Amino acid sequence: MSCCARSARYQLAALAALLAALSSPASAQEGLLSAAGPTSGERYKNIQVFKDLPADQLHDTMTYMAAAMGGNCLTCHVRGADGEFAYEKDDNDHKTSARTMIQMVRAINAQHFKGEDRVTCALCHQGRREPIPLTPLSQPLTADQLAALAERTAGRQGGAPPAPAQTGAAPAGRGAQRPTETVDQVLDKYVAALGGRDALATLTSRVRRGTLTNRAGQSSPVSIEETSAGLIRVTVGATPGIVRAADGASAWTQSGDRVRTLDHVETANASLQADMSLGLRLKEQYSALAVRAYDRVNGKAVVAVEGRRPAAAETFYFDRASGLLVRRAVRLNTPLGQLPVQIDYDDYRTVDGVMTPFEVRVADWESVSVEKFSEVTHNQPIDAARFARPPAK
Repeated sequence: MSCCARSARYQLAALAALLAALSSPASAQEGLLSAAGPTSGERYKNIQVFKDLPADQLHDTMTYMAAAMGGNCLTCHVRGADGEFAYEKDDNDHKTSARTMIQMVRAINAQHFKGEDRVTCALCHQGRREPIPLTPLSQPLTADQLAALAERTAGRQGGAPPAPAQTGAAPAGRGAQRPTETVDQVLDKYVAALGGRDALATLTSRVRRGTLTNRAGQSSPVSIEETSAGLIRVTVGATPGIVRAADGASAWTQSGDRVRTLDHVETANASLQADMSLGLRLKEQYSALAVRAYDRVNGKAVVAVEGRRPAAAETFYFDRASGLLVRRAVRLNTPLGQLPVQIDYDDYRTVDGVMTPFEVRVADWESVSVEKFSEVTHNQPIDAARFARPPAK
């Protein structure tokens, strides 16, 4: 019996207890681009469970499955004699097991959740090939968790909540202080903290240079070029290095002579760091904005604001004392579930009258990087060709 087939028994047992307790997040299908071309069954060979899926969303689906399983293409697929992937072949037993598991998940969602994607691969697998049917071991509480626990205890006992400027309010919950700010108040404070609307409106471009350290501890030079129109180009390493660029609607990446156009979820991810004009455009780019809770992030008391856009749902965490953005928690939509991206901002400094983070940590489903900048310049002319997809050599 394959590992995926064995895991089906574990999942079914675990799901019986989980179904009644699951929360109700929005379906990951919400906001996905509608089909404008052929289906996967029409374009590709030997498609059995994704026949009606738009062909241009199949790569997003495979990306989600790889992240949820902690694997890659070779987890289910095989290579042909020429060394290229033969995606249509069924020579790998894991591929058959994966089809069975997808059908199981779809049946659970259809029977219990009106077809919404509440149960996903990641719910049980959590980045592991075979899920573990055990509760996790207890972990020591972090400083933020200890502070939140003390504040919740004080709230239940009727004590006065601590002053936000000193320790921050407790996260929303029983006995916790509820947010009193409106969305406009939070965002206006954010814009003022950055330097004001007039100062932000003068920016046409931003170039940041420094070092990027990956999760293996390896450091490389990095430069990030972006414009007020939302174009961004990230170059890691010496020439030619690794390049990723996006204009909000499309994106590409280059490694050496190889150039590849990115698909939907990759394009959305590549566009996230184009945040120079976020303060001015957040309200027009996101719908259903709402203040949700007080929380703590990296020792700071924060207020959380949630919003949605076609490709993702996002939570912004603003420092309650300074008003600055300290974290973005993004959930990118795919046909099977959501992929997480977290961006943390630190070491804000004033450049040309505008507050700019000189340290940015980006974590997604397959990488972690810390960018530390030594140079930030504004309104430097950038050739539009820098963002155009180069021809493959």
